[in-house]
Amino acid sequence: MREQSVNAKNFYIVASEPQDETLQVRISGPYLTRQAAQADLRAAIDEALDIDPTASRYEYKISKVESRKPGVIQHMASHA
Repeated sequence: MREQSVNAKNFYIVASEPQDETLQVRISGPYLTRQAAQADLRAAIDEALDIDPTASRYEYKISKVESRKPGVIQHMASHA
């Protein structure tokens, strides 16, 4: 039986510092579709605010990123 391959590029919800766009963090994902990420966007922002109250000043967007690593929220949940 062949192993199912994982997409190298997936959608992530990304937070960035408005004053420096190079400072970006994948907070949630991976998602297979943009629609799935969009559906989770509000909940991901709310969770980011629970973790870090200064997250309200960040800008959030959905980006297709090459990575197999989970976003911060999923990483923290797996270690809770």
